[in-house]
Amino acid sequence: MEGFINELTPDMIPDGIYKDIAETIGVANFIKLAELIGGATIYIPKTDSFLRPVRDLRIKKEFNGYNHTELAKKYNLSERWIREICGEGHAKGQCSLFDFLDDDEGCPRE
Repeated sequence: MEGFINELTPDMIPDGIYKDIAETIGVANFIKLAELIGGATIYIPKTDSFLRPVRDLRIKKEFNGYNHTELAKKYNLSERWIREICGEGHAKGQCSLFDFLDDDEGCPRE
């Protein structure tokens, strides 16, 4: 079968998704893909799900404790989703109302 692979061209693959894949990744890579998962039914997620960890790392790097709204607009996400990624956040040295309930001396400073 090795000799056949070198002679296979995209035009020899029937029109449809398989031909589209072969034209996109190349015939040799298409054959490797077929060898890897040929005969199996698989689901390939959208690119967003693969790129989400990179996006979330960028958001965390840009987060300064109080810019939920700005990041939500920039990344086209809800503020609630930004809070899921980064947490509630607080500016450095900012106290929570509840800090005073646990400490008679007031807010602990960083």
